[in-house]
Amino acid sequence: MELPAFPLVQWFAAAEGRFEFSLSHSDCEPLSVSDILGDAEQKTLANLPLGYGTFAGLEELRQSVARQYATLKQDDVLIFGGASEVIYTFMRTNLNPGDEVVIQAPIFNSLKATAQAIGCQIIEWRPTNELTCEFDVSTLIDLCNEQTKLIVFNFPHNPSGQMISEDELISIVETAQKYDAMIFSDEQFRLLELPESPRLPPACDVYDKAVSVAGVSKTLGLGGLRIGWLATRNRDLLKRAREYRYYTTEMTNTPCQMLAAQAMKHHDEILTRNRKRIIHNLKQLQAFCLRHKQYLDLHPPQAGPMAVVEQTTSFTSTEFCQRLLDEQRVMLVPGEVMGISNRLLRIGLGRDDFSKGLNRLETFLQSMPAAN
Repeated sequence: MELPAFPLVQWFAAAEGRFEFSLSHSDCEPLSVSDILGDAEQKTLANLPLGYGTFAGLEELRQSVARQYATLKQDDVLIFGGASEVIYTFMRTNLNPGDEVVIQAPIFNSLKATAQAIGCQIIEWRPTNELTCEFDVSTLIDLCNEQTKLIVFNFPHNPSGQMISEDELISIVETAQKYDAMIFSDEQFRLLELPESPRLPPACDVYDKAVSVAGVSKTLGLGGLRIGWLATRNRDLLKRAREYRYYTTEMTNTPCQMLAAQAMKHHDEILTRNRKRIIHNLKQLQAFCLRHKQYLDLHPPQAGPMAVVEQTTSFTSTEFCQRLLDEQRVMLVPGEVMGISNRLLRIGLGRDDFSKGLNRLETFLQSMPAAN
């Protein structure tokens, strides 16, 4: 199986070591080990035997994860080395060449590319507005039929922060039930809704052939732990995923699971702090775009740590971001590498140094007339 290129990750890899500030990371401010562990807990970690772990994942962590869902128990959760491993494992164990898959687009690359590489027939659910990334669920429903094997979507949406309503989610579930299709719901940014946006229930709570994937990278700022999970009530899906891993990672490393489990004890506190930061940075971004409205137009998000901004300079967004990196050592993601308009920029709202990045961007914009 030959996997296609991964433009977003390639963009990050090319910028690695070249930027001082990022305005595009999709996670929240990273935590340190000392933020998670007290002195006694650090001693426990230091004395932890580094033997093999468990195939399903650390029991304490699975219990904490299961509490995020209304209908799941710890045995309905399988821990992985990050959400990307969940995506790859699920696709490899449930899809075959020729299967018809309806996938929201734009979406995180591996959700589409893995199914493509397997040889599936991809049907894209595109937004009604390519610049704001608003989606019409009735259009998705019209794309489904008796041949639909899987429906894939992501809300809060990466990169736009757009949402659908709970009624619209139920309509998707009813469509999947009608055609006996599976659902794969990328819920990496769930729990980071803005105050005016209601929270969607996890797909795995409302449909027994739905899988919800999430982790600690985005919401808790623990991307370095590489801890994600697959959550579903469907025992067949869990069994296939678990047995596939016998041939790959076998199990997820125990020290990182222990750190994740400790962080989950402070889950609500961390989320409250991160939502507050996102709201603060969004207000900064709104004022910044108004100040530079000749170049920037913000399409406000409804949830999550990201937003899209339309830039109206004479450059494409790719050229814009490359020049910003070269001249100001600020990293921004252009729309092109995410499969959206190359007039758009992905803005990350979850970091503490957001204002410093904006200051560099302002200096860059002030030089724009001369550059043009």
